[in-house]
Amino acid sequence: MKNKIVKIIIIISIIIILIDQVSKILVSNFVKEPIGNEYFKIEIVTNTGMAFGFNKGNVSNIIITIFILAIIIRFIISQIERIDKKTAVAIALVLGGAIGNLLDRFFRSSVLDFIKIYKIPNFNFADFSIIIGWILIVIFLIDFSRKIEV
Repeated sequence: MKNKIVKIIIIISIIIILIDQVSKILVSNFVKEPIGNEYFKIEIVTNTGMAFGFNKGNVSNIIITIFILAIIIRFIISQIERIDKKTAVAIALVLGGAIGNLLDRFFRSSVLDFIKIYKIPNFNFADFSIIIGWILIVIFLIDFSRKIEV
């Protein structure tokens, strides 16, 4: 079971990274002006901060991201026997998204955000993946804690 969980995490993380990086390459090469309307558009924005521009322009964002990735990887290693398939998928979403944005920080000096939905700040596939991953992890933790109480 342990090897299967590790494979799930690695494969899904790689898929997330590839989708994220390919989408950023395509958008940066082919979208020169915003496309869409006030509710949904493809609009390129560079983000030197963390989520929603927090800590903008700070070089420590790379260190913070690496630190968070190290914590996640340490958690995976220490809890591998307890991680089920659905939690592995959620962890992989967070891991893949974080690595995707970390690659941007290394190679672009900022994260490329291009999806704009109404008044939500621009985001990218990696951001979406991270948010969905964390939401799922919280849901699974709540469900797990309910099972323990019974």
